[in-house]
Amino acid sequence: MKWEEYELKIRKKCKEDCRTETFTNKYIKYAKTLFDKGLPVISSPSHFSMLVGMSHSYVCSMARVPSKFYRDFEIKKANGKTRRISEPLPDLKFVQHWILQNILEKCPVSIYAKAFIKGRTLKSNAKFHRSQTVVVTMDIKDFFPSISYYGVFSIFSEMGYSEPVSRFLSNLCCYHKSLPQGAPTSPYLSNLYMREFDSEIAEYISDKHIRYTRYADDLTFSGDINPHCLIHDISCYLYKYGFHMNAQKTRVAYQNARQEVTGIVVNSHMQIPKKKRKDIRQEVYYIRKFGLDSHLSHIQEVRSNYLNHLLGQINHALFINPKDIEMQSYYSYIMDIIKERKKMP
Repeated sequence: MKWEEYELKIRKKCKEDCRTETFTNKYIKYAKTLFDKGLPVISSPSHFSMLVGMSHSYVCSMARVPSKFYRDFEIKKANGKTRRISEPLPDLKFVQHWILQNILEKCPVSIYAKAFIKGRTLKSNAKFHRSQTVVVTMDIKDFFPSISYYGVFSIFSEMGYSEPVSRFLSNLCCYHKSLPQGAPTSPYLSNLYMREFDSEIAEYISDKHIRYTRYADDLTFSGDINPHCLIHDISCYLYKYGFHMNAQKTRVAYQNARQEVTGIVVNSHMQIPKKKRKDIRQEVYYIRKFGLDSHLSHIQEVRSNYLNHLLGQINHALFINPKDIEMQSYYSYIMDIIKERKKMP
């Protein structure tokens, strides 16, 4: 629909509702801002509820008492610690998906953001830093929880939404006044929040011949770098935006050492780390030597999807380096076993 047609509909509706000319012109200006950005025009919280197809009182309860619409649990991280996940219940998740698909994904993010964006992958993020003199990786501590309700509100407000609508949308996307780890809206909102940060970092590195990408909370810099100065300066930028650097996860790697970016080795050609290759090689070796059933019994493996899990690891290695002859042979071998077992009664 063209804007002219849309404007006529607004004027007709305002006339039917006996709205003043001042109100009509003000609303048209508000709608035009959103329309030009390809965003849905939302006049009020109740209008939003109508758009998602739920009763307003029910959606209000999601916004006002979010604790009733989340389930909290913990998962183990690779370092043995736990990460708290707050997963929205189905109805709230539906509302958040609507916000994500109809509002958030219509807004562009920084070119330096490589996570949670269609067409941008872990591999493309790592490839950008291949064969560099120095690679510095940094991690933001408590990334999602550090993005507050007020930061989310500013995102919707800057899009052009009114204060009541921005507050309502922010309440639907936040939990405990910050972005919850587990909500479908949190990843994209984090990228939108980080646009200004990414822009400042881009300006900082512009005359230093440094490459920069951000994969969620993982920051990677490469090139001819003075690591000490870089880490200090980036820490200051992070603090400015309400973040803290995770010093334990900061890494500096030179060409003569293994340079790893988000789990991918990038020294000359890209591949998975040596330890992961060794683990896959060992699994395949024992299956060949003792047979699958004996191997599973020896390692006390009870997962029914063990082979698919191993195949997934091999597939990941081939995704990173499709020319890996060793992994190609492992893929063929495991696939043959899977096919044979499917034939068994």
